[in-house]
Amino acid sequence: MPHLLLADPLEGKPILTDPFRQAEYYFHAGDFEKARPLYQEYINSHPQGVRADRILYRLGQLDQVNRSFATALRYYRILIEKFPGSSQMDRVRFLMGECHYELGQYSEAEGFFRKVAGTHPDIKLRWKSLFYLGKIAEKRFDYTNALEKLVRVYDQNENHEIKNFALGSVGKIINEKLSEDTLLSLIQKYQSGFPADLLLLKLISIYRNQRDIPNFQVMSTDFTARFPDHPERQKIEKQLKSIEKNTERKVRVGVVLPLTGKHSVTGQQVLQGIQLALNQLGFSAKEKVELVVKDSSAGPPLVDIIEDLAWDPYMAGIIGPVLSGQIKEIVPIIDRFQIPVFTPTASSEGLPELSPYIFRNALTRQIQARFLAQYAINQLNLRRFAILYPVESYGIEFRKLFKREVEALGGEVVTTVAYDRKQTDFRAQILELGGIPDKQLKKLARENLLNGGAYGGFEGGKEKLSHPVVDMGHWNNDDIENFKTSLELGYDAIFIPGFYDKVGLIIPQLVFYNIDDVILLGANGWNSPKLVENAGKYIKEGFFVDGFFIDSSRLGVQKFVQAFKTTFGKEPTLHSAQAYDSANIMIQGILEGADNRRKLKEHLDGVKNYPGISGTTTLLPTGDSEKRLFTLRIKNRKVQQMN
Repeated sequence: MPHLLLADPLEGKPILTDPFRQAEYYFHAGDFEKARPLYQEYINSHPQGVRADRILYRLGQLDQVNRSFATALRYYRILIEKFPGSSQMDRVRFLMGECHYELGQYSEAEGFFRKVAGTHPDIKLRWKSLFYLGKIAEKRFDYTNALEKLVRVYDQNENHEIKNFALGSVGKIINEKLSEDTLLSLIQKYQSGFPADLLLLKLISIYRNQRDIPNFQVMSTDFTARFPDHPERQKIEKQLKSIEKNTERKVRVGVVLPLTGKHSVTGQQVLQGIQLALNQLGFSAKEKVELVVKDSSAGPPLVDIIEDLAWDPYMAGIIGPVLSGQIKEIVPIIDRFQIPVFTPTASSEGLPELSPYIFRNALTRQIQARFLAQYAINQLNLRRFAILYPVESYGIEFRKLFKREVEALGGEVVTTVAYDRKQTDFRAQILELGGIPDKQLKKLARENLLNGGAYGGFEGGKEKLSHPVVDMGHWNNDDIENFKTSLELGYDAIFIPGFYDKVGLIIPQLVFYNIDDVILLGANGWNSPKLVENAGKYIKEGFFVDGFFIDSSRLGVQKFVQAFKTTFGKEPTLHSAQAYDSANIMIQGILEGADNRRKLKEHLDGVKNYPGISGTTTLLPTGDSEKRLFTLRIKNRKVQQMN
C-alpha cells in the first residue's frame, strides 16, 4: 500500500505514515470507522509483527467503545494468549473486567478487578477497580460490603472524577437500597464524617415521610450535633422549631397558588374551592387538618417554596401549583422528598408521568376528546366528521386527539381545516368545508335538475364534501317554480374546538354558506352564556363537554353552587370545582388515617369513581384522572344537561 501524506495533529505539518501510524492518527482524532480497517489490514498482513499486540489492544478498545463487549473480549484474550509479555497486559486486565461487568458476568469481572486493585502500577486504575468491586457487591445486593468499598474509594482517593462516582453510588445505595434497620446499624459504624451525614439524612427523610415526630426529632438533633457546619443544618433546625410550635399536631396540607400577578384570578378561584371544602368540615375534623397557603408569584422561587414545605414532617401533601410548567419545575424536589402533589388545573399531556408523586384533577384535552368522541359515535350514532380548529397549541392538540379517538372507535375524519385565531371572516375555511352561498347553491341545483343530473356519494375526498339537493319545485314549461334547495354534506358533524367568542362568529357564517343542517361539536371553551346569546338562533343542534355545569340538575352540584355563592358572593368556576374536589379527596384520605406522605399517596393511588362536582373521577396508575364529564346540548337557544 503506498504511503499517504497526512498532517501531524500536533504540528500541523505533513508527515509520511504507514498504515499503523495512519490508523493511530485516526484513532486519536476520534475517527474510529477509518481507523478500524487500517488496523485490520496491518494485523492480517503482520499477525506476529512487533505492533500486533498494540493493534489487538486497539481493536478491543474500538469494540468496547461501541459496546460490543463480547467481541472486545475476544481481541483481549488473543492478546493475552499470543503476547503474554506485552506492555499492554496490566491495562488489558482492567478492560476485560469492565467488559465482563457490562455483560453481567460479575464473577469473571471480580477476578480481573481484584488483580488490578492489588498489583497494578497505575494507582488510578487500582481505585477504579476498587470502585467496580463495590458496584459488583451492590449488584449482588451485598450493600454493606459495597458501601464499605465505595466509602474507602471516596475517603482515600484524590482523583475528583473517581470520588464523584463513588459519592453518587454511595448516595444511591443509602437512598434507595437500605432498610431502616440497616441504616441504624451503619450509623453506629460510621460515627462521623462521610457517609454518616447521608445515613442520618436518609433516616430523617424516612421519619418525615412516616410523620414519626419523636424519631424525626432524635435524628435531627443528632445530625445538628454531629455536623454543625453542614449546609442542611439550618433547615433541620428550622423544622425542629416548627415542631415545637405545632402543639395541636395537625396534619398539614400545602397550598401553592399564584395569588398575585397575572395568574392571580385563577389562583383565587382555586383557593376559594379549597377553602370551601375545609369550611364544610365538622369541628372535630377541622381540628385535624391545617392549610399552609403560599403565593407562588411572590417571594422566593417556586422550588424553594416547595422545598420549604416538603421539609416539614407534618406536611402530608401539596395542592397546586396551577401551571404545567411549574409542575415540571418542581419534579426533582417532590421526588427527593417523596411528597404527593395534587394539581387541580395543570393540563399538559403526559404531565403526571414525570413523577410517581404527581396527581391531577384537571380537565385535559385528552379527556374531553375521548369523552366527546365516545358520545358522538356511541350515543348520537355519528360516523363522519369534519374538524375546524384554530392554529395554536390548543386547537392543534384537540385536532390530533379527537381524530385519534374517532378513528379508534371506527369513525372517520373526512377533512380538517385550520383558521387563525385573529380571523373574523371565515369564508375561505367554510368553502373548504363544502359551504356554498345561496345564489350559487340555487344555480348549481337548477342546472343539475334541468340537465337531469344526479349526484353520487361522498367517497371522493375533499372535493366531494357537499352537493345541492332540491327540496321543492314545480315545472312550468321549461322553468321551475317555488324552487327550494339545501346543501347535503359528506359528514355528520363538525368539531370546532375553539372558544365561545370565535365559535360565536363562525356559526352564523356556516349558516350563511348553507352548512346549517349538521350537528356541531365543541369542547369546554363553548361553556359561556355569550355563545347562546350571540349564535344560539343559528345552532340547530350542538353538543359540547365540560367538567362543570353551574346549572346542573345534580343535587351535589346545586349544593356546591349555593354554598359557594353564600360564602364568596359570586358563582364558582370550573377551577373552583376542580379545586374543591381535589381538596375533598385529599382531606378525606387524611381523616380516614392517611396522615403521612406514604399513606396519602396510597390513598390517592386508590381513588375510584369519586362523585366529584367536576365529574365522577378515578385516579389512574399514572396519576392522571379519568372523568365522566358533563355532556351539554344547545338547542332552541338553551343549554341542556344530557347526562
